[in-house]
Amino acid sequence: MSYGHADKIAAIVAGSTPAGSEKPTPPIDPTLYHRDDMRAVLAAHDIASLYQLLKYAGLTQRDIARLTGQSQSEVSEILTDLGEPDKADTALGKARELWQPTRAASGGELDRPAARLALDRGHLERAEQFASASVRRWEGAGQRDRTHSGVVLATVHVRAGEPRGLQLAHSAITAAAKLTSARVRRRLEPLAAALETRRGSDAEQLARMARQVATTRA
Repeated sequence: MSYGHADKIAAIVAGSTPAGSEKPTPPIDPTLYHRDDMRAVLAAHDIASLYQLLKYAGLTQRDIARLTGQSQSEVSEILTDLGEPDKADTALGKARELWQPTRAASGGELDRPAARLALDRGHLERAEQFASASVRRWEGAGQRDRTHSGVVLATVHVRAGEPRGLQLAHSAITAAAKLTSARVRRRLEPLAAALETRRGSDAEQLARMARQVATTRA
């Protein structure tokens, strides 16, 4: 899945360390980038899979974060995609400790990764609270981020069996279909899986729509 961080991939490939980093990151074996699996990952700008390959090559989570210059909340979301909720929880906790408000942003976007972690662990009430807060944060702002948060919120409601879930799912799928973000589109896969557990033709149709959008390149 593409996370829209082509510049960060370029930094990793170049083996450079962003300005302001505390100490140099261990060098990466150049032959790693000639492997077929790595070539495919780089061509697809698939950050999650790239991180996994770099971890196999011996880099730590901190090394990768230092190379990319990503925020702790971004690291948390990607680790969640990699199926490592415990490490994601640690990253998210660190983000809440270190984040400071700025004039441009009075609140950090930590609610969506927190919602996804709670959802993955089956804590639906907490997930709903975090996802709703994230949707409110992006009202009238970034369409991509609002849609991303809306997909998470819809997934929570569908998994919980809430009557409003199908309506939220339809809105989220429709909004995601208008975006070019592969990251947001791929987030429809958990929503589709949740819809497939619901009875009724409406849920079945929405599940098919979600799968189609998730796997179709914009």
